[in-house]
Amino acid sequence: MSDLQEYKTAQIAAITDIKEAVHVKNMADAAAVFYKAQDAWAEAQKAQEYRLRAIRAAGTILLPPAQGGQTERIERQHSGDSKYLQTLEDAGISHGTAQTWQKVARVPEDKFESYFAEAEYWMDDFSIAGLLRFSGDWYGKSNVTEWETPQWLFDALDSEFSIELDVCANEHNAKCPRYFTPEQDGLKQDWGSSTCWMNPPYGREIKVWMQKAKEASKAGATVICLVPARPDTEWWWENAIAGEVRFIRGRLKWPESDTAAPFPSAVIVLSPNLGSGKVVWWDVQEKA
Repeated sequence: MSDLQEYKTAQIAAITDIKEAVHVKNMADAAAVFYKAQDAWAEAQKAQEYRLRAIRAAGTILLPPAQGGQTERIERQHSGDSKYLQTLEDAGISHGTAQTWQKVARVPEDKFESYFAEAEYWMDDFSIAGLLRFSGDWYGKSNVTEWETPQWLFDALDSEFSIELDVCANEHNAKCPRYFTPEQDGLKQDWGSSTCWMNPPYGREIKVWMQKAKEASKAGATVICLVPARPDTEWWWENAIAGEVRFIRGRLKWPESDTAAPFPSAVIVLSPNLGSGKVVWWDVQEKA
């Protein structure tokens, strides 16, 4: 693991030796498996990011010079084999794998970098398949981490809980007359004994927001949280199971998007008046 940590992203991008690129990719594979076993999602994601960057470096090396690579496709006069095939053999890479890695290398730089922000937003694992879907505009094109709550879902919960405070909002998407803006920073505010709505940023920040929600509920607030259903993550086990967990049937469609979210969602109700560990299979849907 420590060997992988010695590399910076710029160093990986600058690799010109195919065997070194494969070595970094293999180290990243091992690190991702290790961290997943420890339920360390953020660390596993970082390892998977390094894996993709190493694959991109290897794919770039394998591209022909005309496409920015360094591997000629000229046949040898005697053996009939090419430098390209010999490079694959020396590095222990199959032809099919090499083709896939070159697809990764051909993804434009801006899209390659944007993919990490997009996948992190959706709490998706970094992967070749995810990157290639993204580069083909499979995903939405949002580069933000805050998306508006579907109004119908909020209305259903508001009718049940009489929500008073939106702790994570702005003037355009606030669901309550009283709300905390990014400048006010809801994490630094006292939520008191209010009944609160929380649709937090879905990147790595989600952990601190869920910690705040749990702490606020212990201090007297009721907090209704809309989050990705990710019981495979550490933040979920540390915070979500302290309240009532409602798994929403199907996948939500966000107001800004014409497609459904690529992950299931859950509503977590954290309250001093509710016991922990209750699970509800919530068949709630938008009314036609």
